[in-house]
Amino acid sequence: MTFDVNVLLAALSLALFVGLIGFFAFLIRHQNEVEPEEKTVEGVELIRQHYGAGDTIEQPTPYYVAPIPSSPDPLEIAGNLDKKIVLGGFMLFASFALIGAYLFALLVVRADASSGTWRDRVAEEHQLEALVTRGRNLYANLCFECHGKTGLGATDPDQKDLPGLPLNKADFKYDNIKSDPAKLAATESLLDLTIHRGRAKPAGQISMPAWGIADGGTLNDEQVRQLIAFIEHGTDADWADIVTVRRELGLPDVPNPPKPVVLTGKEHGQALTLSNGGTACVTCHSFDPGKASPVALAPNLGKYGVEGPLNDQLKALKASGDPDWLFKWISNPPAIKPGVIMPPFSNKNGGPLDDQSIRDLMEYVLSLGK
Repeated sequence: MTFDVNVLLAALSLALFVGLIGFFAFLIRHQNEVEPEEKTVEGVELIRQHYGAGDTIEQPTPYYVAPIPSSPDPLEIAGNLDKKIVLGGFMLFASFALIGAYLFALLVVRADASSGTWRDRVAEEHQLEALVTRGRNLYANLCFECHGKTGLGATDPDQKDLPGLPLNKADFKYDNIKSDPAKLAATESLLDLTIHRGRAKPAGQISMPAWGIADGGTLNDEQVRQLIAFIEHGTDADWADIVTVRRELGLPDVPNPPKPVVLTGKEHGQALTLSNGGTACVTCHSFDPGKASPVALAPNLGKYGVEGPLNDQLKALKASGDPDWLFKWISNPPAIKPGVIMPPFSNKNGGPLDDQSIRDLMEYVLSLGK
């Protein structure tokens, strides 16, 4: 719960003002009690004032020698009244001082929009809390299955099959990077672009979908901002609440991540041509018959199934009747054509592919143009 000083000043001012009015009302009433209105005493009443019933009146007592009626000392009354006046004046001054402080805080301090006043900070904290809460709810609905209960993603020790990258990590925490404006800006830009556009992975792996509306997703810019706020400012308690939110929504509280599709044959071979974890053939070769290869020395493979092989050494190997002519070429091209820029791809020769992957790649390449 936040503390509003303006409200406190206003409440104190009102309470002091009410107390002041009550004090003066009490003062007037008290003075009337200690100094009751005196009635004119004369004649029989004067006699009754000084003689009891049945007393013999030898001579009426002159009023100027009559005993002084019992009453408070006028000097004492005046002294008490002075104290009360001083106290009342102090209360009045304090009331005006509090009212002045309240008006100063309201009209002067708040009028300076550039000042980092406590009220600005409180408003900012309220806004950030709302962003984090909404971002947490979005995460619980959309990100839970891939990034896990506590945002650890693939690094979660309790669930090894999560495909998402870790989001709940020190490098994304605002408090850890706020002192480096360049790093903070780069981190927020990375998160914004990744959420908006997703993260594509090679075929057979789980890609992160694009969530931004402009990229075909379902989240507007404000919702993306809420997710970023949760990632940057979410506390351990906020991350722990993910499971609670899921339960309140009637959703499973254990992630069930999508499973990668296992490709075989030429589908796997085609995926390898695009994969940085495989051959990434498209880095050098074009597979579109009407488009030149990115590297001038790399032939276009768009019709390799009907036009290949494309160099003399490989043609001679095929003409020899060797059924593994293409397998040997993909496995270790320099062994067939010394000086060729194409590197070995068989893991037996230091490349990334096993024998079955090479044969799947062969099946795809030999189907091109048919």
